[in-house]
Amino acid sequence: MKTRHLNYLRSRGGSGKKGVSVWISWVLLTAFVVFIGTFVLQWSKSHTTKTVEDLTEKGEILTLCQETSISVAGYCQKPQTLNINVTNNNNRKVDGLKVRAFDIYNAPQGGEKNVSIAPQKTLSIEVVKQGVLKHAEVMPIIVVGKKRAVCQSRKITVESIDFC
Repeated sequence: MKTRHLNYLRSRGGSGKKGVSVWISWVLLTAFVVFIGTFVLQWSKSHTTKTVEDLTEKGEILTLCQETSISVAGYCQKPQTLNINVTNNNNRKVDGLKVRAFDIYNAPQGGEKNVSIAPQKTLSIEVVKQGVLKHAEVMPIIVVGKKRAVCQSRKITVESIDFC
């Protein structure tokens, strides 16, 4: 009986191995799904790890910026420079200053000064400028590891800058 059935299948173009191609397709589909799932899992793990590291670093910088405090004691402008007396009010060293000045047309100008201000010390700096300034912002810069961080939350705004 079995032989007659196999002969019938062979006469109709079949090999007598019923369902093998279906089984192989399911195995290939399952392997593909497992591969894609593994790929997505590895990608999400690396992406999450990088995001957590970035957030941890930013949190550390914010904490260290809260330990930083500066004040501006005196300021005036000459035709080509802005003179500022900056005092470090806290116990953390300030590794630089970012000065952003605005002229009477509110056009920004400025840059960074690589200075080191020890705790409880005052430093007089000159910043090159163009035109007549209306106001300026002074922000402390600290070094965290190998990165320089501008503490924008600790900025001091200087208004009505007179001539020296």
